[in-house]
Amino acid sequence: MLNTNDWADFCLNDLFEISAGKYYYADEYESGVTPYITASAINNGIAKRINLQHDFKGNAITTGKVGCTAFYQKEAFCATSDVNIFVAKKFKMTPNIGVFITSIINFSENYKWTYGRQCRQQNSKRIIIKLPKALDENGNPLLNINSNYNPHGYVPDFQFMEDYMAIILNDNENSSIGRTLKTKNISRNQKIETCDWQEFYLHKLFDITMGNGIDSNKTTDFDPKINYVSRDSKGNGVVGFIDKMEGEETFSAGAMTVALGGSFLGSCFIQKQPFYTAQNVAVMKEKVTLSIFTKLFISSLVRHECKVKYLAFGRELNSHIRKDFTIKLPVIKDENGFVKDEEKVFSEDGYLPNWQLMESIVTDLPYGDRI
Repeated sequence: MLNTNDWADFCLNDLFEISAGKYYYADEYESGVTPYITASAINNGIAKRINLQHDFKGNAITTGKVGCTAFYQKEAFCATSDVNIFVAKKFKMTPNIGVFITSIINFSENYKWTYGRQCRQQNSKRIIIKLPKALDENGNPLLNINSNYNPHGYVPDFQFMEDYMAIILNDNENSSIGRTLKTKNISRNQKIETCDWQEFYLHKLFDITMGNGIDSNKTTDFDPKINYVSRDSKGNGVVGFIDKMEGEETFSAGAMTVALGGSFLGSCFIQKQPFYTAQNVAVMKEKVTLSIFTKLFISSLVRHECKVKYLAFGRELNSHIRKDFTIKLPVIKDENGFVKDEEKVFSEDGYLPNWQLMESIVTDLPYGDRI
């Protein structure tokens, strides 16, 4: 894990020339080969390829005004007016350095910007990110007041960024994700019978509460210690690492979070560290001890049910998750049929969830043995 304690603050405007993209009407272009970058958060921001000459050279970083999702652009490209373009002005940017900086921007900025608070060109010029600072042979910071990378004269350690990404991307047995992530289950052909699965109310399986409901503009990251979970579909829902907040209790590691609304409605994750939540996020705590594999099984079913039965900005989860939200689960059976619980802890019909079967389904999946 990277130790960022000694990193320094750098303003993006001191590192890059920042400009906005140019909007083209649909009748101004046809299909072609030039990437057309939009504010999309997927596919490196490329919405389509068009037949216009590029407006911007490659070896640049782009961010969308909504979400401030950053991508490194290797090819020359066109970009809509909803995109900000970052071109290195005081240093030579390489693909490795570009990817390193985009990762830092995404980690520190994505959760701060939305449709209601867009990251425009002038906003981009005020963004400050933390980067490693260059040191001399004695371990002291190299200073270059004239370059004005930083008010204190610190200089970003571009060589560290280059070398760090090279290690991650290097295709060898010790460092390649593709080579080290192996599974014994790759040839397993698992057949899952669901005909005897039964329906359970989610609130019978978990204690469900609303999260903290902390707005991002009320958070700080001067001495960050706590994960900040929002309505997102990536990064386990964690969109920031923030300071402890007076008067706010953290939720414990192991609890599950569910996005109750928005574009990523139903995104359900297991939180590995203590956390706070943003608005419209529910927290689920198991009523009996469950393994991470069983929780992963249930989180997948929650996401699936939301895709089928609920609708962002329409039929959202707020009024349903603690009332009538249901999922179907495998249940315990013996030679006489269904095993029933007279106390009806998990089901009004007395069915008992087969937690062990859920766990084995996940662990037997390809790469399930690597979780």
